[in-house]
Amino acid sequence: MVGGSSLQPLKNTRPILLLASVALLLGACRKDKLFTDDPGATLSFSQEEVLFDTIFTQVPFSVTKRFRVRNPNAEAVRVDIILEGGTPSPFRINVDGSAGTSFEDVEILGGDSIYVFVEASLDQSGQNIPFIHEDHILFVTNGNEQRVKLVAWGQDAHFFYPDRFIQGFPDYSIIAGLDANGQTICETVSWPDDKPYVIYGYAVVDSCSTLVIDPGVRVYVHGGGGLWIYRWGKLLANGTVQDPITFQSDRLEPAYAELPGQWDRIWINDGPAGGDSELSNVAIKNSLVGIQCENWPLVPDAETSNAWLKLKNVKIRNCSVAGILSRNFRIKATNLLVGDCGQFGVALTGGGEYKFNHMTVANYWDFGVRNDPSFVMTNTYADITNTLQVREILPSTFENSIINGSNTNEFKLEFNDLDIPQAGDLRFESVLFRTDQSTSGDYFPDQNAIWRNQTPGFRNVTDRDFHLNENAFVRNKGQATLDFDAVNDLDGVDRADGQPDLGCYEFP
Repeated sequence: MVGGSSLQPLKNTRPILLLASVALLLGACRKDKLFTDDPGATLSFSQEEVLFDTIFTQVPFSVTKRFRVRNPNAEAVRVDIILEGGTPSPFRINVDGSAGTSFEDVEILGGDSIYVFVEASLDQSGQNIPFIHEDHILFVTNGNEQRVKLVAWGQDAHFFYPDRFIQGFPDYSIIAGLDANGQTICETVSWPDDKPYVIYGYAVVDSCSTLVIDPGVRVYVHGGGGLWIYRWGKLLANGTVQDPITFQSDRLEPAYAELPGQWDRIWINDGPAGGDSELSNVAIKNSLVGIQCENWPLVPDAETSNAWLKLKNVKIRNCSVAGILSRNFRIKATNLLVGDCGQFGVALTGGGEYKFNHMTVANYWDFGVRNDPSFVMTNTYADITNTLQVREILPSTFENSIINGSNTNEFKLEFNDLDIPQAGDLRFESVLFRTDQSTSGDYFPDQNAIWRNQTPGFRNVTDRDFHLNENAFVRNKGQATLDFDAVNDLDGVDRADGQPDLGCYEFP
C-alpha cells in the first residue's frame, strides 16, 4: 500500500535517531571538558594600553581603535569583560560585535582570538590646557584579573559649525560680520590664544570685517572645511617665531600627521587698496590647497585685486593640489617655504603683481605620480563660463630663491601672445632652478645670478628638513635687499653679513 510503504522508512530511522541523540550528549560532555577552569589561565593582548591622541571636547566620538585578545591556552576559556568606569566612562567598548559596558562568559577557543573596539567622547573640562582621561577594561578568567589601560588626551576648543547652506557654495557660518540679531555689520573679531579653534564647513569673514588671529593660536579644520575671507574682508594672522600660528586637520592621530588633503583651503577674495591680508609666522599643512587668493569668481572679467596678500615667514606643506594658487592677485612673500604638493607648489595665473624674496619651493611629493612643475606662472585663466581670459602681469620680481624638486622640470613660464610681459616687468635674479626650460632672455637679466640644476644642499630631504648644510651650493649666492622683512630668515636667524643664502633659511 502507498501508506505502508511511506511509513517503513520512518521505522528504520529510529535506531539512527537514538544514536544521533547519544552522540549529541557525548559531544556536549566533551565540549564542557574543552573549557579549562585552571585559575592560572591567562590571556595575551596585542597592546597593553590604548592611547587616543588629543580629542576635542563636544565631538560626539573619536575614531575607533581596536586591539586583539588571544587565548594562548590549549583549552577554551570563558571570560568576563568589564569597562571599569561603567556608563559614566568617556569610553565605549564593543566586544566581537556587541556594544556594552559588561560582558559575561565570553568564550574564546584555545589558540583563538577576539577583537575589542574602543571609542572615546569627552565633555568640556573648563580648562584651556590639555587634560587626560583614563579607564581600564578588566578581563576575568577563572578568577584571574588582567587589565588593558585606556588613555585619552582631551582639549577644550572653540567650535564653529555651518548654519548656512546655499546650493553651489560650501556649507558655512559667518564668524565676523554679523551682529547678535543676524544683521550685517563691519567688525573686527579677535581669536586669542586661549583654546584651539575647530572649524566645521567654512568659517567666513564677511565683507568689510577683519579676523585677527593672535600668536600661538592653533586652528584645526574638519575634513572639507576651510577659512573663507570673502571679498573686502581681511585676515591678520600675525604669529611670532616663538609662537607661530598653525592651520591643520583636526585628525591628530600619528597616521594623519603627514597625510595631504585632509581639509580644503584658506580662500581669500579680492579687496580694495589698503585692505591687505597678512600672514606672518604661520604654518599651513595637509590641506587640498594651502592658500587660494583670487578675485571673486562670479565676475568673469574682474580686474586684478587692489588688495595685497602679504606673507612673511610662512610654511605651506603637504597640499594634495597646490601650496599657493593665485588668480588676478597681488602677493608679497618673504621667507616662504612651500614643500611637497601633489601638483603645484606655487601657481600664479591670470593678471597679478608679485614680489617674492627668499622663497624655497622644495617639492619631493611621494604620495603618487606628479607631472606638473612646482612653479608655474601664466597670464591666462579659464573663468566661470570656461572662457579663456588674458590678463596683464604687472611689474614683478623673484629674488634670492630656490625652485627645486624631484622632477626634471620644476619651473614653467607660459604667456599668451595677447599680453606678454615686457622686458623689465618680470625679473628673476639670484635664483637656483631645477628645469629643462630656458632661463635666458629678458626675464633673467643677470646670467651670473642664475643657476640651473645644481643640488641646493638641503640638510635632509628624506626628513623634509630644508635647512642648509654648511657646504650647500646656495650659500652666499644671494643679494642684500632693502626688504626689511628679509633682515632675518624664517627661523629668525639674521642675514647681517651682506651675503645672504638663497631660499628661506640662512645657514647660521
